[in-house]
Amino acid sequence: MNLRHSALAASLCLGMVSTPALADCLEGRIQSVNPNDRSFVVQGQRFYTDGSTDYEDGLRSFADLKPGLKVEVDHVQRGGRSFAKEVELED
Repeated sequence: MNLRHSALAASLCLGMVSTPALADCLEGRIQSVNPNDRSFVVQGQRFYTDGSTDYEDGLRSFADLKPGLKVEVDHVQRGGRSFAKEVELED
């Protein structure tokens, strides 16, 4: 992720930018992970992953997602489900 994209993502997550074409953002600890449907839960919301999900800041793949990790999730709605566009490890 380049610096400009990182700043925009941070602005989105903090609610500083409002554009309907961009993904929503949620930050919190992973509560559970379901490898069967490649999904995980943060703040009670289930996020599904697919081949286009991007992993950042030390996360390389779905296999790196573990309960207790603090993450930022950029996501979009498709077919009534929330899909993670990007999962970023937070401090």
